[in-house]
Amino acid sequence: MARFLSRAGTNIDDLERQLARVGSNENENDTSADEANLHAAAGKVAGETTALLTGDHAQYTQIGMRGDAGGRKRRDEHRSGGVRKLGTWDGVFMPVMLSIWGILVYVRMGYFLSQVGVAGTVASFVCGYLTTTMTTLSISAISTNGTVKGGGPYYMLSRSLGPEFGGSIGLMFYAGTLLSAVLNTVAFVEPLLSNFGQAQGDVSHLFPEGTNWHILYSSILFTLCTVVCLTGAQVFARASTVLSTFIIASTGMILLSFAARQPFVDVEKSVYYTSWSMDTFRENLWPDLRPIAEGRPSETIGSVLGVLFPACIGIMAGASMSASLRKPSKSIPKGTLWAVLLTFVLYMAIVLCLGATTRRVTLRENFNVLQEINVLPIIVPVGAIITGVTSTLSGVLSSASVLQAIAKDDLFAFLRPLKQRAGSDSMTRAILTTYAFGQMAFFVGDTNAVAPFTTMFNLIMFAFVNLACLVLKLAASVNFRPTFHYFKAWTACLGALGCFTIMCVVDVVSALVSTGVVTVLFLYVHYTCPPKAWGDVTQSLIYHQCRKYMLRLDLRKDHVKFWRPQILLLVHNPRSSLQLIRFCNALKKGGLYVIGHVIKGDFHLMLPEFRLQEAAWLKLVDVLRVKAFVNLTVAPSDDQGARSIAFGAGLGGMRPNIVVLGFLNRGLEAQASGEALPTDEIRLNDPIDAMSYVRIIEDVMAMGKAVGVAYGFSKLELFPTGGASSDTVLPLAGAAAGNKQYIDLWPIQIGTATVRPAGGQHSAYLTNFDSYVMVLQLGTVLHLVPYWARRFTLRVMCFVEHQCDVAEEARRVAKLLRDLRVDAELHVHHLRDSGLATYDEARV
Repeated sequence: MARFLSRAGTNIDDLERQLARVGSNENENDTSADEANLHAAAGKVAGETTALLTGDHAQYTQIGMRGDAGGRKRRDEHRSGGVRKLGTWDGVFMPVMLSIWGILVYVRMGYFLSQVGVAGTVASFVCGYLTTTMTTLSISAISTNGTVKGGGPYYMLSRSLGPEFGGSIGLMFYAGTLLSAVLNTVAFVEPLLSNFGQAQGDVSHLFPEGTNWHILYSSILFTLCTVVCLTGAQVFARASTVLSTFIIASTGMILLSFAARQPFVDVEKSVYYTSWSMDTFRENLWPDLRPIAEGRPSETIGSVLGVLFPACIGIMAGASMSASLRKPSKSIPKGTLWAVLLTFVLYMAIVLCLGATTRRVTLRENFNVLQEINVLPIIVPVGAIITGVTSTLSGVLSSASVLQAIAKDDLFAFLRPLKQRAGSDSMTRAILTTYAFGQMAFFVGDTNAVAPFTTMFNLIMFAFVNLACLVLKLAASVNFRPTFHYFKAWTACLGALGCFTIMCVVDVVSALVSTGVVTVLFLYVHYTCPPKAWGDVTQSLIYHQCRKYMLRLDLRKDHVKFWRPQILLLVHNPRSSLQLIRFCNALKKGGLYVIGHVIKGDFHLMLPEFRLQEAAWLKLVDVLRVKAFVNLTVAPSDDQGARSIAFGAGLGGMRPNIVVLGFLNRGLEAQASGEALPTDEIRLNDPIDAMSYVRIIEDVMAMGKAVGVAYGFSKLELFPTGGASSDTVLPLAGAAAGNKQYIDLWPIQIGTATVRPAGGQHSAYLTNFDSYVMVLQLGTVLHLVPYWARRFTLRVMCFVEHQCDVAEEARRVAKLLRDLRVDAELHVHHLRDSGLATYDEARV
């Protein structure tokens, strides 16, 4: 570090300022200009400085060097474009509070209390808020762990879990937010008609009533809100701030009325207001599930919870405004948590007050009860209408922001028309698309019909946000260091379990369908979307689990019963060894498969070539669809490189036990093939000499590993047009169609030592029976592969010296095959048989 600073010289101050601007969580603008400045500054620093900083610096955005000068400069930049960024109050707290404090409190509070009572309503709100609070903690953790840009929750998920999770759950969140806006729009019409409808209006008789008129009024409101959203986030924020005063006033009047209103009865409207009464509270305490209208089935806990839960959502409104926030990492946790706390207290106050002052018959028959008992009745419909308007504004703008972010990332082909031109942040196309979907959703039905769909989509979104944080925490990712310290692994787990539980309580079928839709979207992105350089938390989790179980895979506990081939294939020219690579892939049968290659030359000179070849070999593995690892090394000679690979290949209990190499000077001629390979342009070594080849075999045997010498694989045919599975290899060339084809096994029992038995006069050989059994085992493993099993028959070929030994050898080997459960034809030959054909003749 001392040398680094001394060589950086005076450029280090400028470099630190650039790093601070890249790494600070408070810088949420597009950082393309900062990136250019960073590389320019880094280019001035020689030697180690360049090597340290000119890589993919996006991986180091957790570095934060804050300073007053940098902060002032960032604030100036926020204002230089003429667009003021939003703070915690107007950017997070107000949108979240207005989204949570939806219109359901005005039009369905009596429905909740009449069906499940005070106890059930309180329990439902506690469960809903417990789930949303745990989700809020998870959102706060993700938002304080790095830069949060436009797209809010979608951006968090996609950059934390990868494009598959981010895209699939992002679309579900878009649908849930859109349906939340639709729900508030549909519910808006109820207080409108109850006060200004021609038939049932209490204030005036202006608007016609009926199903079609209901849809028309919803459509008009949704259109007006869309027009407001098209003017930008600033207009929405100003409108929300102004309109929120009416909502606060109506809420205050509702609470004040419980204390100021005297008991009264209005039989015509079924209003029985007792003021504060313990008898009324006991009457309304426990659930009493009944149909809400004649001819309809009785309500259930799930149906009531499905309508109630949308009153708890809306916590994503602030995160969805992240592109317009001045300090998202600070504003999102603070504003969201305060909004959640305030709305919960208000909900509980209204539930307890209403349950203690109003008879159950009123709650069941008059959903407009809060207006009927208010000291200033007109304030309640005004607050309900304004709540519907503001919640619709928030829902349209938030959902359009998510849709635009998904389209910008190009995850779904059908969203490409929504992409704006480069450098444009306009959401016009996304808002218009959201408007079109919203208009179609009005035909779903009334408030009770739309609410369960809103519940499902939002719950599955919350579940996967919690799951994202839980996976990040369990994977022990070193870069997951949120500055929000109240998040724990158990809070994320509790939030995810709570979401899935509520989904099943509301409707098991809908929960399964929602999960199925997410799965389909996940698979669509996985198979159609090009790779994204966002990182994938599943890789961190896989690494964590692999390390854990690799430590438990103990070589000392290895047993022959569980032996499997673990192959190291040494390759010189990948094109000439193409069929050998595929053959060994079939031979491994679930075991370890490593492809090794030696780059001859000086270590420092060959490092650039090493990096190029490593990328090419990895692409080759993908193209051939073989399940293999790639292990390259740089060495001055082939035998030293092969020794290095054989020693270093594998990890722990997963190490190669068989080393396969091509026949000497037989693998240099490339096969005639029209397919281009990623390794066609790599630098090839000179052909290996006989001395090095033999040394490789000696070294491998000295390591206690089996050696396989591959001969004749140049005669393997290529796959036919149309492709084949990754675990298949085509038969030998020249085998006529329809002819019976064999996998021939020639087990040989090799003598290893000579001893003289005690008291005996003759010498005896100690034999290495392992090689004999291994040949049989490898042939059986190969025959387990479906392609080889369908087209080939296993055949064991043995030979003895004299004809008289044929019967005994056949009996002995047949018993061995039965004991080893090897299903194969057995042929025993003797060396004195002059009529025995050559192998090339016999195999046809």
